[in-house]
Amino acid sequence: MATRRSKSALSWLSAVAACGAAALAILGGAAPSQASSLVYTPINPSFGGNPNNGIVLLDEANAQNLPLAAKSAEQAAAAAAASSANGTGALTPSQIFAEQLQSQLLSSFANQITQAIFGPNAQTSGTYSYGTTTVTFVTVAGEVNITIDAAGSITTITVPANP
Repeated sequence: MATRRSKSALSWLSAVAACGAAALAILGGAAPSQASSLVYTPINPSFGGNPNNGIVLLDEANAQNLPLAAKSAEQAAAAAAASSANGTGALTPSQIFAEQLQSQLLSSFANQITQAIFGPNAQTSGTYSYGTTTVTFVTVAGEVNITIDAAGSITTITVPANP
């Protein structure tokens, strides 16, 4: 029996040695892998990037700023109209208060209409008036058609019934 165990141990050792030799052959025979450091290259030419990227980046920035540019142009026009109205170039505290009050009232008006269209007790149609502005809405086939009549200037908006 002692001989049998030693043969078994030898066969086990030879199997381990064969696996180890195979592993060394695979690892040793593989091509050495090489790594290089990652290098950050900036895109913006202001930070060392390609100068040809400048025009593209500027166009993207301008495209993103169009709503802001339009809003600032509207504000400038409103300020110019206000300055010509009072002749001083600056709004008086009472004019500022009146504008803020009007803004709050219009916001409340818009909120009432939004709740009537999309709120928990949504209506299928309705008409709301505020001064010379009339807002009418009708829900048809999953869409809400909103008509805004502001002193003869009519605007129509169509939105999904379920926002």
